[in-house]
Amino acid sequence: MIIMIELFHRPDVLFIVENTWQQKSLSAEMKKVNFNKNILKPVAVLDIKKGKTAVIYNSTLSLVNAEYPIGEELVFKLVDYKDTGVLMDESVVDNYAKLSAEVEKHTGDHLFVMSHYRNDQVQKALYEQDKTKAALPGASEHQTGLALDVYVSNYAGAGFLKSSAGQFVNKNCWKYGFIIRYPLFKKHITGIRFEPWHIRYVGLPHSEIIYKKGLTLEEYIKGLELGSYYKFKNYYISRQQGESLLIPSNFTGIVVSPDNTGCYIITGRIT
Repeated sequence: MIIMIELFHRPDVLFIVENTWQQKSLSAEMKKVNFNKNILKPVAVLDIKKGKTAVIYNSTLSLVNAEYPIGEELVFKLVDYKDTGVLMDESVVDNYAKLSAEVEKHTGDHLFVMSHYRNDQVQKALYEQDKTKAALPGASEHQTGLALDVYVSNYAGAGFLKSSAGQFVNKNCWKYGFIIRYPLFKKHITGIRFEPWHIRYVGLPHSEIIYKKGLTLEEYIKGLELGSYYKFKNYYISRQQGESLLIPSNFTGIVVSPDNTGCYIITGRIT
């Protein structure tokens, strides 16, 4: 009994209980929709990759883990964040800057990055140093530039969630396109224990759906039925396979990302 009372006096435990309860009341309904075949236009994946279309091609929705190591389809464009030596994919830069600014605005703490992009050699060295903590080379999200381990002064690692900044990040990072990649009670799916400090960029609206539905990236991707189209707010999402993708001609702001399982995820809007 005493141990239980002490646990519920810990700020991180209190936050987990409250936030888990609040998450259950959130909604992120995705509706399946059908498009007239006349407006579905085949677009060659190769043309998208070569920049011959107006479609943006990035790897923000790539699933990287032991089952799906980094494949040839994935493309990452590394940028030095504000000349700090912190390397991240170009798609992350502006969104991390916004998240960092909001953390400081709401908590007064400056958000730091402990781990960012790692090349294969660094990942291999970490793995050989401690195989129980580091992922195999090629199976680490840190090799994509899409994942960051963040902290604030005096609160890093497991202690991050004891800080106001850590709680803000865990509750609000989805608004800036990030997810907590390894959530609580999902190790049987991700293979990795709860890491409240490890944020992964997937972009909107995917981060909102994942957060509000309480999903892992694995669950989200595999839950998208191949060839179907989904509507979420003013976004449309489709997961497809093959050398060409069927994209509605009235889509705007189209982004295509390989999911690293052999498929592609299309995100677009109709204005």
